[in-house]
Amino acid sequence: MAQSALFLSGEILKRAKEQDIDISNMSLQKLLFIANGLYLAKNGVPLIQEPIEVWPYGPVIKSVYHEFKEYGNAAIKKIPLSYSLNQNTELDKATDDVIEFTLEVAKNLNAIQLSNWTHLPESPWTEAKRNNEKEISNDLMSSYFEKFVNKPISE
Repeated sequence: MAQSALFLSGEILKRAKEQDIDISNMSLQKLLFIANGLYLAKNGVPLIQEPIEVWPYGPVIKSVYHEFKEYGNAAIKKIPLSYSLNQNTELDKATDDVIEFTLEVAKNLNAIQLSNWTHLPESPWTEAKRNNEKEISNDLMSSYFEKFVNKPISE
């Protein structure tokens, strides 16, 4: 079930803090992009309710950017209020799994490495930018991320 990007940001930031992982606004944008793409490829529906926009320097969810822009490149220190108000929301296993995976990515890649990955020539952001799109479509995301997802083989 699609969630608000700020709620998912809160969940990622809460877990990152528990694991002593620093997350900047840029890293968070890229992690949400990855989480949404993997969820979409595996489940056929987006994880995030809001569109992922094509900004000059990468994929961005506007509400998340504005919520955390005060941190610049520094680690985000606060949990969004919208998360705090809804933190008892039960996450389904697919959402929980994709958040855990993105935290593993966050442990191993810094913001620049994540950004470089989202800017690869065949990435959905690059493709959408090349086509002068304002948002990255679910179709682009799904087809790109399918190669990273092990789907069960249907009989």
